[in-house]
Amino acid sequence: MDKQVRTAQCPANRVVIKGWYAITKMRTGCFILSDVKEDKETGQAFYPTIAIYSDELKLTADIINLSVKRGIFLKTIASFNDLSRQGRHIAALCRDAIGELNKKEEQQPCRI
Repeated sequence: MDKQVRTAQCPANRVVIKGWYAITKMRTGCFILSDVKEDKETGQAFYPTIAIYSDELKLTADIINLSVKRGIFLKTIASFNDLSRQGRHIAALCRDAIGELNKKEEQQPCRI
């Protein structure tokens, strides 16, 4: 599977997962989970907030839950094997995304 964590054209503190969700790290250390939407007229991306998290594990659990629901709705998840495979894949993407955000913060600490 190709890696689906995308950072192109995103601020230094935002990572897009599968083109569906974005995680942004705030100066306080909290994470913002957002949908990735695109303006139909301009084609410009915008990121409406879904929730704010202080715990990386709860953030990951919610992203897995939302992604599985989306997969079932889109019929890309049709069996327990698909569910298990997608859950592991999304968890790995989240781990990589959060790790990337934490690494960026270490390299470029935010000034308040």
